Amino acid sequence: MSVNEAVSNTIYKVYGYFMQRPRAAKTITYILLALILVYGVYVRFSPYWLNGFEFFEFDSYIEYWQAKYVYENGLLSWYTLTRDNPATHIFWYPWGRDIIYTSYPFLPIWIGTTYHLVEGLGLTLKEWGILQPLIFAAIGIILAYITGRELSNGSRIAGLIAALLIAILPAATERTVIGYIEKEGVAIVPLLLYVYFYSKLAKFISREESSLRKALYTVLSGFFLAVVGWLWGGYVFILGTMVAFTILYPLLTRGGVTREFLIYQVGLIVLSMVFVTPSPANASNLGVYPFNPRELGTALLSTLALPVIYYLFNTEHKKLGFKKPLLTKGRYFILLVLLVIGGAVLITRGYIPIGGRLAWALGLRFIPATPLVESIAEHQSPLSSYSTLVGMLHSWGIYPWLFYASPLILGIIGALYFIYRGEPDKLYVSIAFLLAFYSYLNAAYMIAIAAYFGTLVMGVFIGRLFEYIMPTSQELIDRRKGRVRYRQTRGYRVIVLAILVLALINIGYAGYMDYASNTSMIYTLKAGVSGLPFYSDSWYKAVELMRSLPNDSLVIAWWDYGYGISVDGGKASVADGSTLNETQIGIIGLIMSSINTSTSFELAKLFNPPLNNTYLMAIDSFIVSSDNTSVTIWPVMTGSMPGTVDIPKSIWMIRIGNSTVDRLRALGINISYVDTAQFIYVYNFQDTSIISPVFDSPNTLPLLYKMLMDGAMYWAELNNKSYTFKWFTGSQGLLDLSTASRIKEVTGLDVKYYIQAQSISSINTRPLANDTYVKPFRIIMEPFINPWTGQPVRVSTPDGDNGILYSIIVFYQLNPVS
Repeated sequence: MSVNEAVSNTIYKVYGYFMQRPRAAKTITYILLALILVYGVYVRFSPYWLNGFEFFEFDSYIEYWQAKYVYENGLLSWYTLTRDNPATHIFWYPWGRDIIYTSYPFLPIWIGTTYHLVEGLGLTLKEWGILQPLIFAAIGIILAYITGRELSNGSRIAGLIAALLIAILPAATERTVIGYIEKEGVAIVPLLLYVYFYSKLAKFISREESSLRKALYTVLSGFFLAVVGWLWGGYVFILGTMVAFTILYPLLTRGGVTREFLIYQVGLIVLSMVFVTPSPANASNLGVYPFNPRELGTALLSTLALPVIYYLFNTEHKKLGFKKPLLTKGRYFILLVLLVIGGAVLITRGYIPIGGRLAWALGLRFIPATPLVESIAEHQSPLSSYSTLVGMLHSWGIYPWLFYASPLILGIIGALYFIYRGEPDKLYVSIAFLLAFYSYLNAAYMIAIAAYFGTLVMGVFIGRLFEYIMPTSQELIDRRKGRVRYRQTRGYRVIVLAILVLALINIGYAGYMDYASNTSMIYTLKAGVSGLPFYSDSWYKAVELMRSLPNDSLVIAWWDYGYGISVDGGKASVADGSTLNETQIGIIGLIMSSINTSTSFELAKLFNPPLNNTYLMAIDSFIVSSDNTSVTIWPVMTGSMPGTVDIPKSIWMIRIGNSTVDRLRALGINISYVDTAQFIYVYNFQDTSIISPVFDSPNTLPLLYKMLMDGAMYWAELNNKSYTFKWFTGSQGLLDLSTASRIKEVTGLDVKYYIQAQSISSINTRPLANDTYVKPFRIIMEPFINPWTGQPVRVSTPDGDNGILYSIIVFYQLNPVS
């Protein structure tokens, strides 16, 4: 017996067995779904073993703070969180934050109200919030099965594959791990319900079904799309995919555009825009409430005139008195191309304003983005470097040896196949996936939308491949009668089966790698905000300190830490972790990057800081080697710039600060641009080069670097030890123009000089020892601990010594000098 015959016979037997025992097939389906569910939840839970009940990062704090407010003040109290509410003034001091127009209501209201039901279990509100990603992921896995079945017209295999991919594909699990209290992860539930009901609607439109049921599915689909908008700003993009699908439908459908199709499509879109009104941020973005015809909603609705025009001048051309259609598919395509070109020209010339963040997601990189937009890692393209490209491919299950059977490749092929087939529900999901994945390649924060639509396309397409290896009804009849027909089909069945087996192996491997990654993941706060795979208690001690400060205290730090300062530390911050006020963030950057502390102090006065109770905070890491009487301190060298936290971020502090100078000057504030050529040089070693502050000349350095250096020395002083801060020195030269230009292009910094590192310099004097404007208040120096050995992390210093890696968080008090 040949391989082809053996495969065919095995398929006949297995398929025939389950066809005769439908209950057994159903039971196995539910067992497999249960196993997928358990594993999917466990993969997301696995970071708990290293992190316990902890937030994934700072962004979770704002959801927790809102949930706590709802819990204490009632379900609708969320809608009182405007700038007029004093509670919001711990954010963006001294102005406060308009929460209801800059955040989303569903998640905090859900956590705050449902906690009343579970607090008897002994969970804290924080722990209940930390568990939400697991709860919604579990529901999402079940809904992926249900939605996959609906899209595939009842295929259990398609549903199981969709559930499996949602459960373990890294791109889908990334934002749903325990402690990641973020909108994108929770949005999986309403998004899948939206697709589920739209799939039902799309099937019913082409049938002679009850108008009441069609209307019901329209309302439900529009409602759950709006619920996404109660959770997340990504709603606007998803709404845009439905609009894009409606516009493109005349080109892609194999039939004509019907009046009924347009009525339900437009109805769904309009209903969603109405239903989203309880989310003021998205309602405002669309111009729904308060009504503004210049906002995005009007533009989206206006474009829906295009398929209506096609319907009138194509399908209904005779009723309009025309013998032939005035608008064919070819002409409609040309019309769309002309409109896209015209829109691009208007955007380029500035007639249609578009923000840098949205422009980047659309791939319009020729539209300049502000340094603040550029600085955010989620705004960067996964293709920006080789390492991020590899990470992106792995998150979608692409590995070199099985790339052709990876979920992503099969998903893209599947999307193109479903577009070719033209079935409305699968056609929509495919277009949404391709648009989302394109946007994800331009901006990493689009990964959640791309993953949710993508796993559905992948699941349904892989389910369709399984159908190709199943015997037809005629083949089963022939086999029972002893006749073997369709022998020519066995060959492709072997090929398809091989692809499916390899795809499942690939998916399983991706799931294993995701598990391995999650079980070794150290969360931001547990790692002393460093991003290193080690423990440090420094952040928790910083929180204890902030809680002990007077109630009216103000902490000025880089905007990344604002939520932690205000929510966990309980003190006001001048930037809360969002990017709502670029000018205020720029002022922080100028404070930290000013060489003269008097300038930093004058800039801080723009915030009307409380006298005696205003503190500057900075974070980084140092290598410390010590004995009984002395301490030697080295900056950490981990990349193209020293440091692990604020020293590398100082590039953005400088750039964002400089971008704010003109605005401040327009307000009458005398401020100069930060000239990085004075204090940032290229250091050349034997086999590498780095860009670094000139640590061996601390008097020329901005405040940020001085505080970190001075803080480490002051810590040694408090421990009754002498101290030496070490860095490289050598001969100085002028960079060639091409190198300087390349650095400017990559970093945005002016760097003119290099140091040929030949020796090591020692600094023995604190740069802020006698400063008039700032003085050390508290220095937190905590060693990094290896989580697997429980021992301090030891590293070699550049001079061949052996030291311990420390996390440092410094608090410097601003003196009340008039």
